[in-house]
Amino acid sequence: MARRLALIVPPVILLVATLWIRYTADFGLAYQAGVEAWNSGRPQHLLTWTGTPFYAFVMALVSRTGSPELTTRTFTALNVLVWGALLNVVWLRMRTHLSTRVWWGTYLAAIVFSPAIQTIFWLQPNLIVFAIALLGFALVGRRDGAAGVLVGLSIALKPIVVLLPLAMLLRRSSRAPALGSIATAAILSVGGLGFLAWRAGDAAVLNPFDYLAGFLSKGQGPIAACVPENYSPVATMCRLGLEPSTAVTAAVAVLVLIGAWLLLRDLPDLSESRWTVFAASCLLSGLLGPIAWASYGILLAPLLLLLAYQFSRERAPVALWIGLGLAYVLAQLIWDPLESLAQTPVVVIIFSYSVGQFSQYVLLFVWVRWRLWRRGSASTRTPVTSPSVQQT
Repeated sequence: MARRLALIVPPVILLVATLWIRYTADFGLAYQAGVEAWNSGRPQHLLTWTGTPFYAFVMALVSRTGSPELTTRTFTALNVLVWGALLNVVWLRMRTHLSTRVWWGTYLAAIVFSPAIQTIFWLQPNLIVFAIALLGFALVGRRDGAAGVLVGLSIALKPIVVLLPLAMLLRRSSRAPALGSIATAAILSVGGLGFLAWRAGDAAVLNPFDYLAGFLSKGQGPIAACVPENYSPVATMCRLGLEPSTAVTAAVAVLVLIGAWLLLRDLPDLSESRWTVFAASCLLSGLLGPIAWASYGILLAPLLLLLAYQFSRERAPVALWIGLGLAYVLAQLIWDPLESLAQTPVVVIIFSYSVGQFSQYVLLFVWVRWRLWRRGSASTRTPVTSPSVQQT
């Protein structure tokens, strides 16, 4: 009973807390882009728009259904409901896999996980997009067609888990839905461009490379390139003095792709490894592009939970637990826009952003160290076969 109440009460409290929201934040910017998409077919002309063509199409339809105030309230409620559904589905499933102490510890950490709260109060679609991808991945092996469509839909809306189809291609059991997801994302993206071309009355808008070039230029622009709020490696290097460019963005993407391949190529075809693919894809996707806001830290959640489960089951060294805790604490440093609304000193916010960006790198380092520790531990437990037995 206590667990069921714990799963229900936090979403209800947060839903009530969001009723006082009177601003439109990032959803308002997306709404403006939807209006521009409907009127001119060129939302990318807005300085604040970095969304996909399909998301522009969706927001164009949303802008025709109601006022910014009404659609904002509807979107906020949907965001909270998705957050509550994720908590309930994941931790109801984990209650048979985790000890009581670890279950409560991970759940309490989840309900106050700052990136999720940021997503809700910034009015971003990250939780919705993440939930669609998670549902699609969970269906792999049971309903591959639906799995491919859902993962592709997630990427077409907002490609925060863009590496997931590529990681799925590495495993024979998930190649069919991976190809389906790539095809779905391509079809929806072309459809979005087709809609924009129709509204613009210009077939040239169908060129996806122009749209991509516009996105890359936003990553090099004043609102994203070097600001502390941008957690991407490209922005980090920019703050260290290396000016952002398409070449730098491409080089970072190549390095991330190579790293992903090296880390995921030799995973055994087991259920636990399957979820490692999902968790690692989420983490590494956040490192791929030129823009990654602090709220994208929700992509750390799958690997944080998976490592907590594995650490507790296999009695990981204390140093690894400390590293996992550090990654979580760093992700917790940012509470914008609540900090700004509470008039927190700017210097505190900038310091938190500057330090908090390293949560993703600490988590990646802990995961790699954990894999090496498990490999070393397994080799010491493997009995050595004598030469005479090998010959027989």
